[in-house]
Amino acid sequence: MPGSGGRASSLRTSTATTARTDGSTGGTSHRSSPDTPATRTWSRQPACRLGRPSSCVPSLTQLDLRAERAARLWPAALSSNQRRHSQRGPAMTSPGEQSDRTPVAVEPPMSSDPPKRYAAFISYSHSAEGAFAPALQEGLQRLAKPWRRRRALEVFRDQTGLAVSAGLWPSICAALDGSSWLVLLASPQAARSLWVGREIERWIATKGSQTILPVVTDGTWVWDEQTGDFDREASTAAHPALHGVFAAEPRHLDMTWAKQETHLTLRNPRFRDAVAELAAPMHGLTKDELEGDDVRRQRRTIRLARGAMAGLTVLTLTTSAAAVTAVNAAERAGVQQRRAETQKNLALSRQLVAQSEQLLSADPVTARRLALTAYRLAPTDDARYSMLAALATSGRAVLNGHTATVLAVAFSPDGRTLASSGNDMSIRLWDVATHRPIGEPLTGHTERIYAVAFSPDGRTLATGSQDRTIRLWDVATQRPIGDPLVGSADEVNTVAFAPDGRTLATGGVDKTVRLWDVAGRRPLGKPLTGHTEAIASVAFAPDGRTLATGGVDKTVRLWDVAGRRPLGKPLTGHTKRIYVVAFAPDGRTLASGGGDETVRLWDVAGRRPLGKPLTGHTEVITSVAFSPDGRTLASGGTDRVVRLWDVTTRSPVGEPLVGHTDIIWSVAFRADNRTVASAGADTSVRLWDASAHRPAGEPLIGHTAEVYAATFSSDGRTLATGGGDKSVRLWDSATHRPIGKPLTGHTDAVESVVFSPDGRTLASGGDDHTVRLWDVATRRPIGEPMTGPLALSVDFSPDGRTLASGGDDHTVRLWDVATRRPLGEPLTGHTAEVNAVAFSPDGHILATGGADHTVRLWEVATRRPLGEPLSGHTDTVWSVAFSPDGHTVASAAGDNTIRLWDVATRRPVGNPMSVPDVWVGSVAFSPDGRMLAGASGTNAVQLWDVATRRPIGEALNGPADVVGSVAFSPDGRMLAGATWDSTARIWDLTAFGNPSKALCDAGGPLPPAEWSRYLPGEPYQQSCPRVS
Repeated sequence: MPGSGGRASSLRTSTATTARTDGSTGGTSHRSSPDTPATRTWSRQPACRLGRPSSCVPSLTQLDLRAERAARLWPAALSSNQRRHSQRGPAMTSPGEQSDRTPVAVEPPMSSDPPKRYAAFISYSHSAEGAFAPALQEGLQRLAKPWRRRRALEVFRDQTGLAVSAGLWPSICAALDGSSWLVLLASPQAARSLWVGREIERWIATKGSQTILPVVTDGTWVWDEQTGDFDREASTAAHPALHGVFAAEPRHLDMTWAKQETHLTLRNPRFRDAVAELAAPMHGLTKDELEGDDVRRQRRTIRLARGAMAGLTVLTLTTSAAAVTAVNAAERAGVQQRRAETQKNLALSRQLVAQSEQLLSADPVTARRLALTAYRLAPTDDARYSMLAALATSGRAVLNGHTATVLAVAFSPDGRTLASSGNDMSIRLWDVATHRPIGEPLTGHTERIYAVAFSPDGRTLATGSQDRTIRLWDVATQRPIGDPLVGSADEVNTVAFAPDGRTLATGGVDKTVRLWDVAGRRPLGKPLTGHTEAIASVAFAPDGRTLATGGVDKTVRLWDVAGRRPLGKPLTGHTKRIYVVAFAPDGRTLASGGGDETVRLWDVAGRRPLGKPLTGHTEVITSVAFSPDGRTLASGGTDRVVRLWDVTTRSPVGEPLVGHTDIIWSVAFRADNRTVASAGADTSVRLWDASAHRPAGEPLIGHTAEVYAATFSSDGRTLATGGGDKSVRLWDSATHRPIGKPLTGHTDAVESVVFSPDGRTLASGGDDHTVRLWDVATRRPIGEPMTGPLALSVDFSPDGRTLASGGDDHTVRLWDVATRRPLGEPLTGHTAEVNAVAFSPDGHILATGGADHTVRLWEVATRRPLGEPLSGHTDTVWSVAFSPDGHTVASAAGDNTIRLWDVATRRPVGNPMSVPDVWVGSVAFSPDGRMLAGASGTNAVQLWDVATRRPIGEALNGPADVVGSVAFSPDGRMLAGATWDSTARIWDLTAFGNPSKALCDAGGPLPPAEWSRYLPGEPYQQSCPRVS
């Protein structure tokens, strides 16, 4: 981000609708999209393959023959049609062309064409154009609308044109066949959409390609003149169904600029102009004629109204007044009705937002559905924040069914099923995807059931009980396998399958460990003895050769399974009872937890502790579990919280998972490495997302000292970092691997790094009093360094010609990038070191922040300050950032706050966003301007909702030290952090880009029964689109 890094050296001391879903992901920038076209082969007849013979589309060969026949049968009609449309065709422009170029001709209609109900059909990706498509539909319907008609044009869009009960594809086909034009919203997401492809194929097969009006909303649209087709590598917005269809480059409308709500309205001249281009051919007019007609209609309406009033006054004043009154009354009634409906939906939305926030901990699934419904009813800032908060919470579901304390949980190896058991003497199986019970509870034990374990193949479940028996169950039939295993002299506390599934280990109050032949359901040899008190936990090593046991005698013991002998002396260190042991997936590490409120990690080979105990729990630890990838450890205890730990750094990951209202007895990890289950004395089983606040993938490791700065390239594929080891490093953001060798040349710490807008050049500023430019392709320096004061922050202007740097001499310097020489005298005004610089998106304004507690705005052209300094911070300003629209500046400071400033008025926007008891060293806007990321001294990054200025969920965690800098990727899907633990981290924020889609994917819409409960009397509305 601009101004990333800052002064590290100082910091160290200081309606009912049905819709479709494409399954596509968030958007990318038009000019530098990192997405690539779909690589799969596009089926020319998808409908036939889906078993719908009655509505199969003809092949392209059939279409060619039909077109040839049409040309022979209707030559006069074709000629007439071409002449008519050559005069009044679509005002669509190719790149670089003017809007008044000759329009394309329209193919003659087939004799079997149905009546045209719609002027146009809008084909689009719900994930990419969910806001764009409705705005375009409304614009086409309103522009040049006669006053007597409800709409100027009838335009089909699936979310407004289909009833809930409609058959989806047949209804889509009917709408396509009943439309005159296909408005194709082209983007990388649409290019990957099966539904969009089917719609294109249907249209081309029945109507040809000349009535397709492409509108590029994102990505790239590149025509290869040599091949006479789209460039399949470079053209990310063209759907594969369009390849090989056009004989010449099709005209298209570039609307990649329309990214904000304020852009998508007829009040915006640019949007109105674009709508006119699309609407003109639908009206059979040129664009100029349409716009003139629109003006004439408005004037004519006024004249008619005036003339009618005058004439009617002469004829009969009374009748005229009555008629006008009736018309006005009807219009007022309509307006009032719509206003009342809007107000009702707004009130219902607010109600659901409040209920969602109340339920977020107790019932996260319902909370998410309520937030989603609230946004569908009224897309307010509060409703959107409610969705983001629901996404950010770690809680995923609460499974209720047990009638007493739940003592144990275990996931099946494939992660699809969860088993739980407890004091109600029952075992319950749960479908993890739907959160619903599978069949009836398994019964047979006559006392509490302390332990459950799946066999490695997932077919068998073992349970241990207070009734001194072990039972085996067939998971598929949910019936017991043979008689119980009897032999324990007392209660059975723990059970575990060997990795080969042939052996079962059990331990209990009789102080012994027993091994059982699973197939023969008989003991293998004599019990293993050595513990002097009850055994609470047993665990096999992944290779099956070693067994670990933990006991009330405060010891952990390792056993040779084959020889049934102890391996060395017991592992000691815990000062109270040990309740749980668990092997890491690699078998090298063992975790144990107990009554001394600590988790200890042990080197299995050396039988010695690994570092200091993990502390954080405030009461007894009852359970621990490793994630399948070994990166994370989960622990639960009598303090009612689940804690997550980074195994490598042995530090906590995020805040504790809070929700249980009583003791947690068991935790388990699912095979996806993300989901944790916990069992509690509050009779509930809870599911948690362990990845909600973890970085995606492994840390970026390579720096040998603190990392102070991080920034993404313009295409998002490369991350650059700089740090205290005097180097700049480039990383592949997808693989987290370094690209080439470090860039060396600085002789002191690198404080700031930034890419040029075209991504070809990288600038770095350091404590060695230099600013250096690097060729990204060759990774070599460009010319000699620019010298001056300590370069604490650097930023490129949007055109890439100017570089700004802030220094410890209280000045800001502007540099000519081409010549690497200063542009005029330094900008003076700050009374202490300048830690942050950032250009506005249009390049006209420069924002700076410094140790004098102020933010200053400068006019770049004149190099003069814009008004007085922005004052309000009470400590050093470490970072500044412009919002993407350039209207707002954010500043982060050592006074524990982030402040927003209105650029036009230079006044604060609302109250500061506070981070308790810790300074904020870096701030960055998301590309859509809706989120802020703030890095602080708490080893974490907090996301904020800009509209409400409220934190979004818990902080993003993972690093073991201070996060000194944050940067969003250009598409907003990733957030990078530079950390003082000598690493960089990347968090996946894809879900936040389209929260409604993410919530639909996570839990679906509010079911009808719950709708009736929360919205009694309101007609049911589907909040999620159909699935493609």
